[in-house]
Amino acid sequence: EHMKLGEVNPKACECMRCYIQGNERLDEEQPSQAIALYNQALHSANSTPKISAQLPEGAILMKRARAYLQRASNHRKILKVLVKDLSETVPSTDTMQLLYKTATSHPPLSASIFSRLAQDSKLQQMKWRQTRYRHDMYEFALLHAARDSLEATQLLPENANACLLAGECLAELRKLNDSAQYYQRAVELDPSMEQKLKNAMEKNRLSQEFMEIAKSSGFSGDTLRLALDVAA
Repeated sequence: EHMKLGEVNPKACECMRCYIQGNERLDEEQPSQAIALYNQALHSANSTPKISAQLPEGAILMKRARAYLQRASNHRKILKVLVKDLSETVPSTDTMQLLYKTATSHPPLSASIFSRLAQDSKLQQMKWRQTRYRHDMYEFALLHAARDSLEATQLLPENANACLLAGECLAELRKLNDSAQYYQRAVELDPSMEQKLKNAMEKNRLSQEFMEIAKSSGFSGDTLRLALDVAA
């Protein structure tokens, strides 16, 4: 009252409180908590249409996109461990040939050998399901990040950082042409980003080459995306 601010909207206060706390959780690398707080901040902002234009909705979306990217990075770390573990349970061609020769030359051992292979196969299937689930979670987080970043560019069309973030999210999703367009827009808005984005564009080019090599090696669909994401 002594500052003559007039009435303070409680929803606006709630929005800013959650936004600030979300930023703190993001800095502490706690993406799930940050996302929950950003969700609350956006809900508070959208529930007060009269003042929503005065609240930093675009900035909140950008921060939530960063939190989703952080979550995706955590999923990728686990994914790499799962893929390594899975690869170690798959016998090599030489091992399979040796087992086959042993089974054919020593019939009494064939039953135990094939029984062990069947057990190993079930284990591999279980590990593959775990790997697919983690990869789905990784892609889900990236999709959320891309959605938020693209929405932020609509709310903040003259913000170079919003375009940069959208380009990063799209690049992670292998949408390389779309990514390049947002990178270019970021440079148009802020020429000082040109050198930094040259490196990002080069990374996109190398990713495109890697994709072509993977495709020529027989990878496609989910397997191709998994290979690219683990190799990244």
